[in-house]
Order: sequence, then C-alpha cells, then structure tokens
Amino acid sequence: MAFLKFVLFSVIGLLAFLAPITFGDSSTILIGHIKNFSLKYFADSVKILAITTSFITVIGTTIALFKRKFEKKYLNDLFVTDIFTSILRISGALMFILVVSNKAPEFLKSDSTGGLMATDLIPSLMITFFAGILLMPLLTSYGLVEFVGVLISPFMKKIFKVPGYAAIDALASFVGDGTIGIVVTDQQYQKGYYSKREAVIIATSFSIVGISFAAVVADILKFSKIFWLFYLTIVISTIFAGFIIARLPLKKFKNEYYNDNKVEEVMEMNFKKALDLAKETAENSCEKKIVLNSLYNVLLVYITFIPLIMCIGSLGLIIAEKTQFFNIISTPLVPILKLLGFSKDIATEMAPAMIVGLSDMYLPALFIEKTSSEVARFIIGTLSFSQLIFFSETGVMLLNTKLGFNILDVIKFFILRTIITFPVIYIIAQLLLKFGILTN
Repeated sequence: MAFLKFVLFSVIGLLAFLAPITFGDSSTILIGHIKNFSLKYFADSVKILAITTSFITVIGTTIALFKRKFEKKYLNDLFVTDIFTSILRISGALMFILVVSNKAPEFLKSDSTGGLMATDLIPSLMITFFAGILLMPLLTSYGLVEFVGVLISPFMKKIFKVPGYAAIDALASFVGDGTIGIVVTDQQYQKGYYSKREAVIIATSFSIVGISFAAVVADILKFSKIFWLFYLTIVISTIFAGFIIARLPLKKFKNEYYNDNKVEEVMEMNFKKALDLAKETAENSCEKKIVLNSLYNVLLVYITFIPLIMCIGSLGLIIAEKTQFFNIISTPLVPILKLLGFSKDIATEMAPAMIVGLSDMYLPALFIEKTSSEVARFIIGTLSFSQLIFFSETGVMLLNTKLGFNILDVIKFFILRTIITFPVIYIIAQLLLKFGILTN
C-alpha cells in the first residue's frame, strides 16, 4: 500500500506540474487550465477574496507592529515580521484596495503600473498559488523528495562540496519554495550539519523559487506549452552556478561550525534505502493533515507574500514608467546584448529587465512580457529565477539567517549569479532557436 501511494501520488504530481494538457484550444499544464477556468468563471469571487485578505493583512500586521508577539504561533507566522517588511506588506495591501476601489491616484491605478498588478497579475497569482500549493504535496509529501534526495546525495559532495543530506534541502527548494530551503538550511547550520561556508553555498545555490511559481512566470511569458524546457533551463543554469560558486573563495564565509557544533553524518546512495524511505514517508502521510496544512500555507502566501509583490511590483513599474532609472543603470548592458545578436530595441527592453529582478523576481517578466522576441522573453524569464536573490523574499530571508549576510552580500550574490547563469541560458535559448522551438 505504501509503495502504491508513493508511486501513484508522485506520478500524478509530476504529470500535474510538468505535462502539457490540451483542453479546447489551450495546451498548458494543469495549473494553467485551473487558472484560466477560475478567471473566466469566478473572477468576482477571486477579487472579493483578494480584498478580504488585504484588509486582514492591514489589520493584523498593524496590530503586530505594536504587540510584537501573539500567544498563537500561527498569528506570529502570519503577521509578525520586521518593521521594514511590515510597512511593505501594509503598503501593498492598501495599494491593492485603493486600486480596485478606484480611489488610487492616477500614477498608481494606471494600466501600466498598479492597475496592471491589481487587475491582471494578483488575481492570476492567487489562483496559481492556491492550485500549486494544494497540488505540491503530491511531489513533496509522498516520498519523491526523499527517494530522489537519497539517490543523488553522493554527488552533492563531489560536485557542490556540501554534505550529502543537502540534496533533500536542494530538492525541496526546487519543487517547493526557496524560502523554505533557506529556513531549513539555516536550521541545519545551527544544528551543526553544515559549516557556514557549506550553508552559504546551499542557500545561495539551491534555494530557488519553486516549480509552481515558475509556472506563473511561464504563463505570463506564454511558455506554458514548453514549460518543461523552461524549468529545465532554470535547473541546468542553477546547477552550473552551484558548481562554480562552490569553488569560489568566499573568504567572508569560513568553514566554521555554529558554536563549534558539528554533526558527523553521511548519506550514502542506496536504492533500497531510498525506496524504503519513500515508502515510509508515504505510509506516514495523512491526507487530512496535508490538506489542512496546504490551506494554511495558501493563507500564509496570501497574507505575507502577495502584498509584497503588489507593493514592490507597483513601485518598480512606477519607477520604470515614470523615470529612466532602470534604463540608465542598465545602459552598459545594451551594447553587450547587441553583440550577442539582439536588435537595439530588443536589447533596450532586455537590459533593465536583467537588473530589476533584484527587487522582485516577477518584475523582469512584467518588463519583458510584451516583447516580440520569444528568445528575449525566454532568457529573461529563466534568468529571473536563476538569479535567485531578490529583496522581496529570498534577500530578506538571507539577511535574517545566522549566516552573517548583509545587504552588500545579497547584491554581490545577485550580480555573481547573473554573470554565471546568463551565458548558460543564452546558449540554451540559441539551441532552442536553431531547432525552431523559439523565434527571434
């Protein structure tokens, strides 16, 4: 029975996230069909839900600013955070309410700034996150992570110079969420499973935004039909970046253990052990608990993450629309992109999109979504994930760990990952162009 649960739910999960399904005139993964159906028939309900969660965010986060700690853990998880993030959350929620109620100033409610975020992106994200988080346990709760993690663990030390059990951290980030990966890595570092250097390599190389989020961006950029190629490119470039970063000096982050507490433990590749662990995980899984936990995670995303996207996304679009800031600081990239074969117009659109991802990983897609070149959209879309570091989420998480990150370190890793992953993504995009999968 446990083996059947492991195989059945894992296969369904893989099909749900990776297999294009044709329904009517549309061919996309299951989450894409759920999103399209919901927006077509339940748009008003999604709007009401978004307004409701926005009010909850404003009230709960404001109370938390003064109270600082609740008796209930779930209230702390939902509302208690640092002052800067609290302000961003409240601002984002208020922006959404003002825009949808038509009370916002023109510069905010414009169809190219906050109006775009509130009416187009946020409803789409809420549905996609809802479907993605509810389906995610098919990949993470029935043994697939453990099965693959054990099998690839010996390669982790050889290729990435980190302990074997980092494989499960890495895989959980790929199929789940990057913030979870960072939290787990920080906890494992404090327990002595990783040295500071190893933990930094793991946190900055594998805590990628998960597959369900990638589905959102792929849909925005019209790559749902080739989503498996889109995500495979992210995986390949991320693995390459991890290989390089693992061999850099990283002088600030030494091979020292937290409080000199080192755990001597090695995971060995063993198919029977991998299968036994997968079956054990499947057997211990409780569907009721999984569903309730998933619904709570949906609420957590709606309260803590959606307002950040609304705030940072709107501000980024306002700066892009009303000023030349991103165009100016990205000017040196334009001639480089022209040398790589892009026209001046396309290069001018791509350059700021390569930089704006430091603020939020959704902004590059919004900057580039109307560009005619599929190659340009593909490169920017996959690069925005491979860059990994963005201040609206992973950057803030890294600053809150015990690893010793400061703002300058976060910016350095963003630039470093951009330099490493761009050539890899460019080569893959050119191969897809050559085989007629993408158009220029």
